[in-house]
Amino acid sequence: MRFDLIAFDLYGTLLAIEKLEAALAGIVGADARKLLADWRKAQLARTWELNERGEYEPFDDVTARALAQVAPHLGPQVMERACKAWLTVPAHSDAAPALQRLRAQGVRCAVLSNGTAPMIRSAIEAAGLPIEEVRSVDEVRVYKPDARVYALLDQMAPRDRTLFVSSNGWDVDGCKRTGRTVAYVDRRGKPPAERPDFRLSSLEELAREANPP
Repeated sequence: MRFDLIAFDLYGTLLAIEKLEAALAGIVGADARKLLADWRKAQLARTWELNERGEYEPFDDVTARALAQVAPHLGPQVMERACKAWLTVPAHSDAAPALQRLRAQGVRCAVLSNGTAPMIRSAIEAAGLPIEEVRSVDEVRVYKPDARVYALLDQMAPRDRTLFVSSNGWDVDGCKRTGRTVAYVDRRGKPPAERPDFRLSSLEELAREANPP
């Protein structure tokens, strides 16, 4: 089956969050690895808590408040520098080649992310990723895995011609439960409970397995 649109999750799927450790080490020192793990966990937990309460905060605010929660000892300037690192998260090594190949096949490549549009655009520009369209949860003021987020995909292409790609199991589950076609990229995180339509070991497999000539 060929797709007109392939929409990617950003953080963890195209961008390698673990690579933030190097930038954070220059800001917070030797505690960077643990801080990053705790920060990411708190960041996601806050989005889910906001969903449960029916409230919304932009992702840059969520990110800053999650950092303050896990590292209240950091000064304001250090926190600001750490948060800015999310604007330049390095890409996974397979991201740009896969996107370039898909674009060469005539596939539109988009991002559907929890990030704000400025955060998303800054990160994909810094990483040099050839993304044509950016959609943010800001448009619906609710976070993944709420069904309203994945409904944004229907504004870009017919559902039967659209593929959503994520390396986050909970994200795959959220999209799959809305009846959409989903690919899971196994980056050694917690796998999805739902069965994805495609299970990939890397984005390099995407053009071959999910969008054959």
